[in-house]
Amino acid sequence: MKDLHNHILFGIDDGSRDIEESIEIIEEAKRNGYTDLILTPHYRQKEDFTCDNREKYKRFHVLEEEIKRRNIKINIYLGNEITLDEDFFYFLKTNQLVSLNASRYLLLELPFKSKLEDLEDIISELRSLDLIPIIAHPERYEAYNIEDFQKMIHEGVLFQGNIGSLYNKYGTKSKNVLEEMLRRHMIHFIGSDTHHSGQTSYSRIYDVVDRIENLTGSKEMAVELVDSNISKVIKNEILTAYPVREKKQGLRILRVFNR
Repeated sequence: MKDLHNHILFGIDDGSRDIEESIEIIEEAKRNGYTDLILTPHYRQKEDFTCDNREKYKRFHVLEEEIKRRNIKINIYLGNEITLDEDFFYFLKTNQLVSLNASRYLLLELPFKSKLEDLEDIISELRSLDLIPIIAHPERYEAYNIEDFQKMIHEGVLFQGNIGSLYNKYGTKSKNVLEEMLRRHMIHFIGSDTHHSGQTSYSRIYDVVDRIENLTGSKEMAVELVDSNISKVIKNEILTAYPVREKKQGLRILRVFNR
């Protein structure tokens, strides 16, 4: 299993507070069958989560050496979860942002309560630069709907859902949106979005695979979302979106219970 979204690089954002917490989380991931983790600290200007690349890589290498010292057999890589704002391209072009393992893939976060007016232009510009946007946890954005996300897929966007959303961590609406996107084959990765020890979802990963298989109707796709698709990102290989299923207009069934 692999994870491409978490906040376990210590002392940078609202995730791991110190290296011991990072190690504790990594050990839990390892115990539950994870082999690879892409660390994605926030790059969010409004909350001053703007650690420069030199400091990010310094902390990353310290953590990497500590993993080796403790003989934890797991691979880590560096990235960012980047909040899209008006200065995004300035940060990108001045090399302040880290793509996922220095690949063509960028993990991006949208505003939670409003739409970006120029999102279509941003996507188009990224694609012209041969960069592939991955939108983190689409199920959590209040201003967007599944039809909006379907249009983005046609423009070359991929989507990553959160494990916690399947367990109602962010409310019923988020759970329902993610489940519907999985049914329609609109999710391409499942990530943990882990921030702190004691609050991870790594122990649920095998149950998650079963749930994804039930929702998508495909065991192969379930494995791809938690493993092989993430391998392609790590190796900087091309990953194309699945054909989107049309929404099923089923009959509503009313159950009558005798008392």
